[in-house]
Amino acid sequence: MGVGVPTADEFAALAARVSDLERRLAVENCERERPYLTIPETAELLRCRRQRVDDLLSQRRLSRHKDGSRTLVSRAEVEEYLREHRP
Repeated sequence: MGVGVPTADEFAALAARVSDLERRLAVENCERERPYLTIPETAELLRCRRQRVDDLLSQRRLSRHKDGSRTLVSRAEVEEYLREHRP
């Protein structure tokens, strides 16, 4: 019983799949490396609405960092908040 040689179409499909996985991994790594999140990114990470993030910032449960007109939130602080407040 031998191992079959992939056809050109099978090889092309495999190469496309590998390329897609590499792209997704690069995006995930890039996101992990960024130390600050925008408000919408923070809401996505917390899986809540933007208003909830605004409330957490107003209550000083999360710290806001200004970059010009942008409000940013520390990724590390959000991850710590998640660890403390998840069941």
